[in-house]
Amino acid sequence: MTVRNLMEEIVGKVLKEMAAAQPELANLDPIHRDDMMAIALNKLPPRYTTTTRGEVIVKSQVRAQLESDVYRELTEAYKIVTNSPR
Repeated sequence: MTVRNLMEEIVGKVLKEMAAAQPELANLDPIHRDDMMAIALNKLPPRYTTTTRGEVIVKSQVRAQLESDVYRELTEAYKIVTNSPR
């Protein structure tokens, strides 16, 4: 296994959940969703792992501790992206 930042996967999953619940997010261009992920990831702490066991541990900790932070950062990123078109 290579070094991975699991926060990328978690932010992507949360963004999909948000898009399923909010039509305005579902209708965003993929480039804008990528921008949202980048903005949120730059504000969230990385969670690196190199093993499957480490991945399981990190995912359980992150989901329990940081899920609200991920939602908050993605919401802020949405505001930035929609107010600053490319």
